Amino acid sequence: MMEEYEYDHDGVKCTVEYIYDPGEPDQWYDQNGDPGTPGYGPTVDIINVWTILTDRLGNNVSVKINDLLYTEDIEGEILQYKED
Repeated sequence: MMEEYEYDHDGVKCTVEYIYDPGEPDQWYDQNGDPGTPGYGPTVDIINVWTILTDRLGNNVSVKINDLLYTEDIEGEILQYKED
């Protein structure tokens, strides 16, 4: 399920649309005693990053800015938010 996170990029308010996966714990052994499977940690997949900018006529325009931001920083911030 897609979620939203409000992100501040140098004073510019952005809305981040993302999918959060809480991960899966290690399973040492299956119920029948066979070796289990390794787990994995939580992940965040950034889908879109939006912000409101003003065009030449003074109109507010919603702009997709995915390619303008380093999204790993945002992913880390969202993971920290989810842990708290």
